[in-house]
Amino acid sequence: MFLVSLLYDSKRYGLPVLEDEVVRSPNAFEEIHEKLVEYFASGCRLAWVINPDEQSILVYRQPQPDRLLKVTDTLSGEEVIPGFELPVAELFAELDF
Repeated sequence: MFLVSLLYDSKRYGLPVLEDEVVRSPNAFEEIHEKLVEYFASGCRLAWVINPDEQSILVYRQPQPDRLLKVTDTLSGEEVIPGFELPVAELFAELDF
């Protein structure tokens, strides 16, 4: 299972737009790549493919991955969501109620 988060430019839409999609399929990487090509063609500026099993995030600024983040890294909204930062470890931390 992968979570794909897409961030669209706030200038284009007036405010940041975040879309999430869960991908569960045997062909997940192929399916995600095909979707990313479409998303970037329609104005997506930044995408995160979150892999809970490996506790990693692939960051995309185009249909090919730009970098791989692990639990020691920090996820950033870059210029699409200025000021947004989240330690990757916090994203994968187990909730304790």
